[in-house]
Amino acid sequence: MKYEFSAPMPFETENIDKLLDINNKIEKSRITALYASLPSTCELFTGFEQYRNCSLQNNTFDYWKRLINQTFDKNCDFIYLLNSPSRLQIENSNFSKQLEKLDKLLNEFRKTGVNKLRVSNHKLLSYIHKHYGDFNLYASTSFEFKMLSEYRNFMFIHPYIKQIVPSHDTNKNFRLLKNLKKMLPDVDIEIMVNEGCINGCPVRKEHAGDVFDENIIFNDDNTVSNSYCSEFFCQSFVRYNLINAFIKSNNIFPWQIKEYEKIGITKFKLVGRDSFNYDIENKLKQYYLYLKGIDNFKYIENKSVNNFTHHYNNSPVIKQLTVKDVKKYLPGINYFKKYGEFCSSDCGVNCRYCYNCANKIQKFLEKKMLQNSKRPHYVPACKIS
Repeated sequence: MKYEFSAPMPFETENIDKLLDINNKIEKSRITALYASLPSTCELFTGFEQYRNCSLQNNTFDYWKRLINQTFDKNCDFIYLLNSPSRLQIENSNFSKQLEKLDKLLNEFRKTGVNKLRVSNHKLLSYIHKHYGDFNLYASTSFEFKMLSEYRNFMFIHPYIKQIVPSHDTNKNFRLLKNLKKMLPDVDIEIMVNEGCINGCPVRKEHAGDVFDENIIFNDDNTVSNSYCSEFFCQSFVRYNLINAFIKSNNIFPWQIKEYEKIGITKFKLVGRDSFNYDIENKLKQYYLYLKGIDNFKYIENKSVNNFTHHYNNSPVIKQLTVKDVKKYLPGINYFKKYGEFCSSDCGVNCRYCYNCANKIQKFLEKKMLQNSKRPHYVPACKIS
């Protein structure tokens, strides 16, 4: 086995079994950890989590403890997410109650055997390290660090961190990732592979701190709603130019994984837990295809490319494109190995490489749609009068 993956923990025991059974069908990779947080309806939800677990009906800690124990029984690790990037409201009179709930949760975790926490707030990291030093602390991607000096300064203040997940925007910055590995040889680096979030999103951190598990709108004004980030930013970029947004999304495809191994990174993260309530079977299939594609490219070459990017997996346009269709037009990973560190300063001004790739795929798609429209339709004999 070369590569280790973490994945979201499903909300039902049978789906945990299905997810981890993928390990029996692949060769070069293994799902070694599942991650999750409690739903906001649970009595031990602390408020330091993101509001992304929409399984609100399962509101007892005993239910989730059973799933965590099953994960351990399947020889898989578990990481709990205290990863809201929102500031700690220490001025709030209820803050002490929030810390009391955190204490109860962590003591329950001690009984269960959970000892890994992913956190995205500096004060909370320092607080947990001071008062609960037996827990291993991982840094969330929601810190959104994009410079080597940010990581250096971060580790100076939090030298106990065991793992970091770099910002999605740095996925193709091979110079940064290589130097990060060199600077922090004893810290695990895990890379998100299938997020597909828009490149350079200015509200990604705010979006991560928002409420996902209910619809909130103030005075019927969508500028002050919890759908603001997705509606005004994500959807706007996609509507303006779908193919361009897709191409520039920093997604890492299965056949590109080996290039990260060459710089010493062999741990990766699959995302998609916000689909688990309504699309779990499809999501499990996509995880399998991703990992199987690392084993054998031919297995996935005729599959739709939308299987490998979470944010575009429901796009009817992207769904028309197979891996074989677009692989030769996609931005090449070797280009980013040479020039990836310049993306943050040159993209769209001095460099149009990804835009040119998007134009080629757009033309291919238009040609394909035109050919399909000219294809004669089969008329069943029973319809002929």
